[in-house]
Amino acid sequence: MWGYAMTAKRRGVRLIAGSVLVGAALVVPAAGAAPGASVSCGSGQAGLVAAINAANGGGGGTITLASGCTYTLTSPDNGENGLPVITTRIAVNGNGAIIDGSNALRIFEVDGPSGKLSAQQLTLTHGSAGDFGGAVLNAGGTVTLTNTVVTDNAATIAGGGIASGTFGPNTGATLTLNNSSVTGNNSPGTGNFDGAGGGIVNNQGVVTLNRSAVTGNDAGGQGGGIATGNLTGGPGPLASLTLNKSQVNGNSAPNLGGGGIQNLAGVVTLNSSEVNGNTALNGGGISSGNGQGGAPPNPAQLVLNKSQVNGNTSTAPPPAGQGQGPPIAGGGIANGGNAVLNMTQVDGNNSTTSGAGIVNHGSMTLNHSEVNGNTAAGHGGVASGGGIINVDLSAQTGAVGSGVLTINHSQIEDNRAGGFGGGIANGLPLPQQPMPGGALTLNHSQVTANAAALGGGGIFNINAPVTLSHSGVTANNPDNCEPTGSISGCTN
Repeated sequence: MWGYAMTAKRRGVRLIAGSVLVGAALVVPAAGAAPGASVSCGSGQAGLVAAINAANGGGGGTITLASGCTYTLTSPDNGENGLPVITTRIAVNGNGAIIDGSNALRIFEVDGPSGKLSAQQLTLTHGSAGDFGGAVLNAGGTVTLTNTVVTDNAATIAGGGIASGTFGPNTGATLTLNNSSVTGNNSPGTGNFDGAGGGIVNNQGVVTLNRSAVTGNDAGGQGGGIATGNLTGGPGPLASLTLNKSQVNGNSAPNLGGGGIQNLAGVVTLNSSEVNGNTALNGGGISSGNGQGGAPPNPAQLVLNKSQVNGNTSTAPPPAGQGQGPPIAGGGIANGGNAVLNMTQVDGNNSTTSGAGIVNHGSMTLNHSEVNGNTAAGHGGVASGGGIINVDLSAQTGAVGSGVLTINHSQIEDNRAGGFGGGIANGLPLPQQPMPGGALTLNHSQVTANAAALGGGGIFNINAPVTLSHSGVTANNPDNCEPTGSISGCTN
């Protein structure tokens, strides 16, 4: 329920600013590459074109740019590309140079299976594409960016900065960012909310970020920072996104989901990483679900290890009249697949509808984690679940295992709701759209010092099984559990 199918239009060409975070410049020549060429600053675009053509023709090569030079692309080489399509193994040693697409041309296209681009100490800016990948389109190839900045680029359909994955006949794309940043890019869409991945789009490929940042990007549709998964809804490989000590902060998707990250039927893993300060209609930080093409047995997978999803916002207005508008939106995380949080914070997120910290209508487990200081800031029943809202949508969707929430050795503290369930709302009692709660289990956990305007300051439950094992629901306002007596082991 969290996504849409991105329609990939046929491309007219052959489918064949942030700051760098940390680390010294790495110059890694392509393994087995032919002798390379240096491109002088004065040779400009023509020099780059000649060097790439020579490398392609010679089975690969290393291209060295002039230190501090700006190479401006002013005329197309092929289709929307300002440079030849990379079809062999090419390394670009940037030496701090800039390649500028003049807000009119894509900078690099890498074509699989043989196209392999590694770039170091380079800035890619003002790239533009009418479809995918404003700065870089990786269509089934391999791209590695090290100490590189991708900033102020745009692509209409998807991947304002970088598009990587299955586009046309080429599959098996791999994208790796090392000590790099993707900042201030956008994918506006065509007016139908189809802009995906303001910073990066990963369609059925493998993407890994190591000590890198995706910040300040915008999408007209989903995935302000990163959109990943099976975005076209057709058959193909399972997408994978892994963040290691990386940041996806301050991105925006005002019309759909996943301000930081949108995951549709893919696998997303965060290790010691941040998804903070993002904004979206729903899933302000992360939105993860099956979407189209993601039916079981391959539901969306989300794993967070020692990570943060803090200070994000969902902007969805409360429903009006007969169920208009989404009643649950997820300021921090909206999960409709399988999710596991290990030693992770979901703190200080906000929403005007239900589920300020977490919305779960899939299966979720929290281990040694915290959901603290979140606020469902609206009024009435629609603003329930200050910390977490857990709902079972199996009757509506037919999904198996909907609304299964297990909380182990974790803390739900100091959350606020304008409706029911300051800490946890297990279900949503709206007159037009009642949503039953699911199976909720707390083991060695605490729900404390939360508040709800309409009751159930700790836990509010709608006729669903709730198990408290060595857990406490204490010091909540105006009461701990509601309805009174509905949860064994909880007293008011």
